[in-house]
Amino acid sequence: MSQSWQMLLGVVVFQLGLCRTPSWAEETPAPRPPAARQDTSQTDGSVAARQEGSGGKEVDVVKWLARRRQFTIRGIDYGFTGLPILYFSPNTGWNVGLRGQLLDYRRLPYRYKMTFYSNRSSEGRIVVRYSLKVPRMAGTGFGMRLVVSYKRDLRARFYGQGNGRERNTDLITPGNPDFRDEFYYLYALKNPRVIASVLRHIYGPLSLSVGFGLETADVDQRGARALYREEGTPDGVVDGITGFVGATLSWDSRDNDVMPRRGTFHEWSYETSRNSLVTGLFFKEIDFRRYTFSDLRYFSISDRTTIAHRVVFEVLSGAVPLYAFGEIGGSRRSKGLGGSDSLRGFDRQRFTDNVRLFTNTEVRQLLRNTKVFRQYLDWYGVLFVDSGQVARVREDLGVGRTHWSTGIGVRVSWNTDFVIRSDLGFSPEQTRIGVKYRNVF
Repeated sequence: MSQSWQMLLGVVVFQLGLCRTPSWAEETPAPRPPAARQDTSQTDGSVAARQEGSGGKEVDVVKWLARRRQFTIRGIDYGFTGLPILYFSPNTGWNVGLRGQLLDYRRLPYRYKMTFYSNRSSEGRIVVRYSLKVPRMAGTGFGMRLVVSYKRDLRARFYGQGNGRERNTDLITPGNPDFRDEFYYLYALKNPRVIASVLRHIYGPLSLSVGFGLETADVDQRGARALYREEGTPDGVVDGITGFVGATLSWDSRDNDVMPRRGTFHEWSYETSRNSLVTGLFFKEIDFRRYTFSDLRYFSISDRTTIAHRVVFEVLSGAVPLYAFGEIGGSRRSKGLGGSDSLRGFDRQRFTDNVRLFTNTEVRQLLRNTKVFRQYLDWYGVLFVDSGQVARVREDLGVGRTHWSTGIGVRVSWNTDFVIRSDLGFSPEQTRIGVKYRNVF
């Protein structure tokens, strides 16, 4: 773990140095809105570009920046959101950490955005993540994104391959005649990862990114017995070291990428992963492809009501390792089918197979706006319906195979730049509470 922390710290220091390099942006501060320079070639949803033009839209730009700008240093506007993390979970015990985000508003939507997240639990779970995004480097038509992370998950799930696999609690309940092991459906995963991407704006809301990454996945058995050991993994591959290359084409016409009220976001993502000849001597060969399509749509029904809808379709092919089945790809990765990022009434990573399809529909109602210590907080109530299924091949997908969950939730939008959400999901299997420090979509 110490090496992972050193790697993370080194990358952060390096990127902080780059952020002060003059070639990235002019060192003279940009005029403040409404005369602020608007970067219409950026690749972050083109918020500023879509607000350019009429006087009324210029006012929207001023309001947008006023809610995000927190302080000024040497004439440069910055925004910062951050808070300590402290909560208790029955699965991971007490969780302690922090989350912080810094934005430089020398250009719109921003010159760069840095985010740091750290969470450590009393049961041994660790999540550390640092990300840097520069929508457009001055003097070029390119931007960049960097993500460095380390995760130790002691409760990664595998319930077996297939859409109809049963979650049999008798197998994990001590004293039951069918008891096998308390951790029968679980495994421990250590996963350091580095992803770097080059961004290129093409035209209007259309942009392209090409990225590469390196990760190590170390899977360990938690108890005396484990399903993935007794049944085997879908492709016989458990863990290893992989390098991956991917490309993403996206269309983003949303008015806001954090809490949108109108617009659409389409993303077509392709990723190929494999281990090298050297690591192949020690691990089973990893060689798989991931195809992910995401479609997000937002409809403003009134000044306070928004309907949001998402469809995600993904196909995995090749020799896929166990840990890759537990994740959905694309530019914004999330846990596999089930849990707070997909089917919120089911356990996370509940359903596993080569083909995944799920939808989320939310009705978001703005309840009130508050301002506390110069911080803008928007409170939302949410009703949601989720659906999803997995299959071995695309032809096996069908309406009658769909799993459903419903629920209610609360969102707090902080300076229109950071969302804290809490959801209560219901399904035929269980009732599940989830808390996250980002919006679901």
